[in-house]
Amino acid sequence: INKKNNMRIEIKEKKLFSKLIKNKFDLNISSSKVNAICSNSKLIEENDIFIPLKGNTVDGHNYIKEAINKKASLILSEKKIDNRKIINVGSTIGTLNDLAREWLFFFKRPVIAITGSNGKTTTKELIKKIFNKDKQTNCTLGNFNSSIGLPMNLFSFSVDNHPIILEMGASQKDEIEYLCKIAKPDYSLITNIQNAHIGNFKCEVDLIETKTAIFKNTNINGFIIKNDDDKNIANYDCNVRNKINFGFKNTNVDFFGEYRVNPNGNYLTVNGKSIKNIINLTQILAKNMLAAYSLASVYGISHDMIAEAFEEFQIPNGRGNLIKKNNYTIIDDTYNANLESFKMGIKNVSNINCIGKKYIIIGDMKELGVHSEKKHKELGKFIEKLKINYVLGFGESIQSTIDIIKNNQIFSKYFKDKNNLIFFLKKQIQKGDILYFKASRSLKFENIIKKL
Repeated sequence: INKKNNMRIEIKEKKLFSKLIKNKFDLNISSSKVNAICSNSKLIEENDIFIPLKGNTVDGHNYIKEAINKKASLILSEKKIDNRKIINVGSTIGTLNDLAREWLFFFKRPVIAITGSNGKTTTKELIKKIFNKDKQTNCTLGNFNSSIGLPMNLFSFSVDNHPIILEMGASQKDEIEYLCKIAKPDYSLITNIQNAHIGNFKCEVDLIETKTAIFKNTNINGFIIKNDDDKNIANYDCNVRNKINFGFKNTNVDFFGEYRVNPNGNYLTVNGKSIKNIINLTQILAKNMLAAYSLASVYGISHDMIAEAFEEFQIPNGRGNLIKKNNYTIIDDTYNANLESFKMGIKNVSNINCIGKKYIIIGDMKELGVHSEKKHKELGKFIEKLKINYVLGFGESIQSTIDIIKNNQIFSKYFKDKNNLIFFLKKQIQKGDILYFKASRSLKFENIIKKL
């Protein structure tokens, strides 16, 4: 259990939750005693439902007394405790997921499910933006997409909102299949499949099978939306009747995209129809937009409504945002990092025309396990072929990337101290420069940006 799973989610439909508890446990709880569902005792407020979870180092059951003292109205527990507020269960995680699955019976379908190695959160937010042009949707928050985060998210849903838009993440084998048993998709989309966090999988085959489980578990009369540019997805087949494909490489797809760089602003074309007024459009964002466009169009939403949503879209923080500061430009791509997203982001910077220098400030890629050194060196080999002026690294593993760069046209330097890196940047940056920041979440590179 990690910080991503330490959550407190307000329960919107309190009367329905009371009904769920009655159906599940034959227990009456007044809707006035239903506030939020919580997995972190520190966050508990009066009338919350506390679900203690067992992690590798912490067991939430040790904090049940604290939950009682904070006036939680209901507590699930694997430990036998004689208290009127406690429901004894075999597995708190299993019970949470059972409740979430039964909870969805109260809500209108369809279920739209999105996964992928890169871009799934941005694509989900794009789809949400499109649907919200017409009606309010039920959508998972942020990137809480795990076997704990996703089911807890469901309790924030409102019965009047639809469709249901879910982001599904996989940090271990078969996790997508597990999530699909909670919410079987009617529409499913995979943005791409890369060796993003292969450290948690035995091999690439396990990773591909885990991701494509979202297609396999889609309703047979539903729709699967396939990225034809991704070899791991393009040839996948299953029994779902409606298979839709999209891509930039092959014109013989249902949704063919063209990303064009123009002096007056970049624009995206889908099946010959242009969308021109997209703020800060990059090739990476264009890929996410084509995926979202394909799904929304199949659902029945018009080109004009999709285009309007794209034109209004604000990129989520840390996912390639452009920040103008003191006559230079920062690209904030600090939310997370893996090899493929690194390559896409840095290549995008390399292709930008600017009057100043191009800096890439990079940190470790986590969750690579035994592949870490190899992947970090591969990143260095990739960078040294591009039009970059400065490569600056901070972190434990990124030194392998810096050390392997042998291009004399690139100034590369590894920093052991973050403050020294900030000091160096402040001395070097000049008008017209571009600074690209990227690292895995735990390195908190956004704090470097704040100090410039």
